[in-house]
Amino acid sequence: MTSTGIRLLAAAAWLAAAVTLALPAMRSDARMNTRSANRANAVTADSPANYLRLYSQGTDPAALTGYATKRGSSPLVPAATGASDTLAVALGGFKNQNTTSVTRVLTLQALNPLPAGASPLTVTVALAPDAVTGRQPLSGASFSALDGSGAGPTATLTAGAKRQLNLTVRTQPNNLFPGNNVLHTPKVTLQVTYPGYTGTFLSYLVPVGVWDGNGDGP
Repeated sequence: MTSTGIRLLAAAAWLAAAVTLALPAMRSDARMNTRSANRANAVTADSPANYLRLYSQGTDPAALTGYATKRGSSPLVPAATGASDTLAVALGGFKNQNTTSVTRVLTLQALNPLPAGASPLTVTVALAPDAVTGRQPLSGASFSALDGSGAGPTATLTAGAKRQLNLTVRTQPNNLFPGNNVLHTPKVTLQVTYPGYTGTFLSYLVPVGVWDGNGDGP
């Protein structure tokens, strides 16, 4: 190749590089979050623990007592153990029981401070039957203040506010709950929303064991 050809190729390469650098940078506005279309939720990783904590008597940071106990246990032990993602409930024996209220199964408390723009929280509750037996021994759920007042299906929490979850158990009629020593484990879902966020991602799933049989069960 002649020296003239080499010079022409070098000039062409320089021109191409200059044009590329002169082009405006392309910016992607794609969001990785698939939980909600709300711009307030454009985060790639989040957790209900960033907004709300769940407590049992053994994990309550205020050492609150008076939590529900496992029915039939001796000595009596709290029905709930663990906290937040690890919280689980064993309500004990409910053989052939009519509607029975169980108060302060667990407590829930909003973080203090809450993330910017996330106050107040709204917490709702949903009940799902045991996935194996298909039975649902939980006939109701409500939130209330720690003194039991103001019970309702939702809880509105500002930073640091605390409420308790109450459940209702019924193991009748006998054709559905024959009392033949079967453990039913329905699930309680506690879902957190706040202004600008209405998705379902920020939820706790709490297993609740109800023993349909003699004694307190597992």
